[in-house]
Amino acid sequence: MSSDQTPGTPHHGCAVPLLKRTPSRATISNSHSTRKRRRVSIASFDFETEIGVPTNPEIALEETDADRFLSTRSSSSIPLHTTPRTNRIAKSFGLIDDRVLNYSEGPLKPFEPKVRSLLRRSASELFYLPRSPSSVSAKANLAARKHFVMALDGPGISRDPFAFPMAWSRTNCIGVAFKSDVYYQNLETRAIVHLCRVAFADGPVHSIDWEGESKPHVLALGTTSGSVRAWDALSQKQIADWSDDKSPVGGMHWNENVLAVGRKDGRVSLFDLRTPKEISHTRGHKRHVHGVKWSPDGKHIATGDQSGTIHVWDRRANEYLTYNDKKLLAKHEGPVKAISWSPWQSGLIATGGGFPDGAIQIFDVNKLSVSSPPLVIKTFTNITSLHWSPHCKELLSTHGSSWTMSQTFHTYPPSGREAPTTPFTNSMTVHSYPSCEKIVSVIGHSAPIGHSCIGPDGCSIFTVSPMEETIKMFKVWSAPDEQGKEDGGGMIHKSTIR
Repeated sequence: MSSDQTPGTPHHGCAVPLLKRTPSRATISNSHSTRKRRRVSIASFDFETEIGVPTNPEIALEETDADRFLSTRSSSSIPLHTTPRTNRIAKSFGLIDDRVLNYSEGPLKPFEPKVRSLLRRSASELFYLPRSPSSVSAKANLAARKHFVMALDGPGISRDPFAFPMAWSRTNCIGVAFKSDVYYQNLETRAIVHLCRVAFADGPVHSIDWEGESKPHVLALGTTSGSVRAWDALSQKQIADWSDDKSPVGGMHWNENVLAVGRKDGRVSLFDLRTPKEISHTRGHKRHVHGVKWSPDGKHIATGDQSGTIHVWDRRANEYLTYNDKKLLAKHEGPVKAISWSPWQSGLIATGGGFPDGAIQIFDVNKLSVSSPPLVIKTFTNITSLHWSPHCKELLSTHGSSWTMSQTFHTYPPSGREAPTTPFTNSMTVHSYPSCEKIVSVIGHSAPIGHSCIGPDGCSIFTVSPMEETIKMFKVWSAPDEQGKEDGGGMIHKSTIR
């Protein structure tokens, strides 16, 4: 039998009306216009068959980490580009640089099973060892235990923000000035001793400082009337009196037997325990000298005054390294009280300014060059003291009141308004060097920190808040030989120094 039959013809010869099929859109001839041909979707083509990609149902069902709302380009897709019209729309909406219009490879390879990626990720996390902070750093000490170790009552401490009412000796004695009286406490025996009382005519005690390694039991004091005296804490007797000068005292600092004292008239007086008179003085400032610090080697003196000028005096050459503006090493926009020399790098110094400066400057006196500007840490807070760690490259700063940018060029604090706060307000903050990154910041007092001093071990800091009338000790660093030892920091002592 012949099977040739025309479509629409039944096998039994019955006449059935012929149905006319309507062509679909998919079978429309390509003879249409160019505009209609552009509308043909490319999704109807089987690219995997055309390029010879093997079909794998397991891989086709594999989950990916790609976002189903963001386009990703696989290895089997043709290049896709944005059109000029898309660019115009994106530009009008501000998305011209957005990732929505930027195609990128997916997070996984096209045919890589997800389980392998998870295994590799788990293995990398297993073998990754986070870098632990050094046991010497403040990150492992002050940051781990932010509470104070010891607290002392301090009623009557001078509220002058430029006073130096506290000092820590090499024999572990903490001395504190209360108006006209000076006390000290031996931190080993906890014995409190009233060292002396100055006459009413001398005015309150403005600054005190212990001698260094040669005579650690000698304490010097200076008053607001200009009197300067030295006392022996062991015999509790006065051993020197340099009260001929009537210019009020600023900061003071010992270098063996030589005591440098800042004056209100801009001078820096030098006294020697072996002589009854002033041995010499330097002139470089025009305003009250607040900050005075000898370098660790005793070759230079760094000084800062009320106007923010900083000078470094070379004792051997008997001249200033920064005598005029052409050689000016650093300049603050506010008074400078806080000065600290690095104990591990010769010539490295840090200075801090008060309102309206509020910045820490770090520089090297051996590189007097305009092309080598100092490192600057802006705090918008009064910087009251600075201390370098002798065990690591870290710098501690203490802070008082703060202000905002809008208040920088006006009188501070604004009348009738509460002073603003910043992350540095009333804090004790540790910075790394030379990155100047903040390591840890602790607010140990509810009021501004007026002054601080570092202990003989180079690990602990005493801070004083005159408004709060408290003195607190914090463990900031650890010595390298103290690793793994019990430091007794869990005990909190409460006592009074009067």
